Amino acid sequence: MNSPSIRLASIKSTTPPHKDDRTMELKEFVAAVPGFAALSHPDKILHFGWYLHKHKQQATFTQANIKACYEDQHIHPPNLSDTFTRLLAKKPKVLLQEKAGYKLEHSTRQKLDEKYGEHETTIAVSAMLRDLPGKITDEAQRIFLKEAITCYHHKAFRAAIIMAWNLTYDHMARWIVDDATRLAAFNSHIDARVGATSKRAGTRIKKREDFEKLEEKEMIDIMGNAGLLPSANTKKILEMQLTRRNMVAHPSLVFADAPQADDAITSLVQNVVFVLK
Repeated sequence: MNSPSIRLASIKSTTPPHKDDRTMELKEFVAAVPGFAALSHPDKILHFGWYLHKHKQQATFTQANIKACYEDQHIHPPNLSDTFTRLLAKKPKVLLQEKAGYKLEHSTRQKLDEKYGEHETTIAVSAMLRDLPGKITDEAQRIFLKEAITCYHHKAFRAAIIMAWNLTYDHMARWIVDDATRLAAFNSHIDARVGATSKRAGTRIKKREDFEKLEEKEMIDIMGNAGLLPSANTKKILEMQLTRRNMVAHPSLVFADAPQADDAITSLVQNVVFVLK
């Protein structure tokens, strides 16, 4: 049988991603920049400046704003006056000075836009993933979640989709075994799905690890037949997620991008993880 830690999928959800009315936190942006701690101070300042432009909607920023960014991230700032002087002297220009403060030169901001610019749903997913650990008590699921967040922030979208499914599958399995009534209902429908005369007839689930005796599609079907899914749409979402998982989990030319990862994560977390409690 295929282990849920290996077989993973995502979907194109029928529900639009949830939009969040918050801006990205500085710590989220820093986490999304690979090797941020190793950047030179001039580069850190340019990144902080871009964050203030993009996510705080500031037309300009001051040295005090940049110092606050350093302090927020518990990083000891350099001599900002000297560093800003060096940045202003760079050619081609990377930083411009106005009466109100400083702003990134157009080409510098454009390069950072291309590298780190996020659409609305990315910010929503970041917020949702950040808040999710507080709602999860199981340590294994916390690990899946941390890996999903790390993959997503580093733009490893295939891996983020896979870990999102890992989290969801594990959540469903534990949700079933944690309640005697749900477990009995699930077990009572196994034979009808695997075949009453098959070698697996008589298979019963007692603990989380027993789900490895079943295919993931079988588990979804049994949950649906046993009335353990909130709706028929939930079953469709899981089936579509499983199909996409198979596409991204194996070597292929199938492309996975941010919108696909957004859709997979929001669909699974909102429609399954948050619903099955």
